[in-house]
Amino acid sequence: MTLFSAAACLIAAGLTSDRAASTAVFVSAAIATGNGLCALLLTHLGSKRGSMKAFFGAIFGGMVLRMGTTLAGLLVGIKVFLLPALPFAVALLTFTGVFTAAEVTLWSRQNFSPRVQPS
Repeated sequence: MTLFSAAACLIAAGLTSDRAASTAVFVSAAIATGNGLCALLLTHLGSKRGSMKAFFGAIFGGMVLRMGTTLAGLLVGIKVFLLPALPFAVALLTFTGVFTAAEVTLWSRQNFSPRVQPS
């Protein structure tokens, strides 16, 4: 995921001569990569718990936390670091969508429950 993210950033940075827009794309890739890695970590931590309720608690509670930190990253990027809003928001939405698709693909292909894992 991170290699795809970095390659997309380099392509997007090459298409524009605006340094602030390429910085916005790189920052959005970093935020989305962190979001995706947190999703993977929360999935594995949730699977270590014994009940399905604890698993979904980790997944959905973590989802709310991840959405909040992504929104906070968007606001800090625009208001504090004065990144251009349109390239930053579009890149963040695109990277988050790609990583969410990868996350759903991982969930559909892997069974995280230790009770049904082959020994």
